[in-house]
Amino acid sequence: MPRRREVPKREILPDPKFGNVELSKFMNVIL
Repeated sequence: MPRRREVPKREILPDPKFGNVELSKFMNVIL
């Protein structure tokens, strides 16, 4: 929950190795 105003959503780039956006999101959660 952001304390201040809306936090701008980051542009999620497709995973460079597999070219998969979902996988990129998954990796961001893990790392």
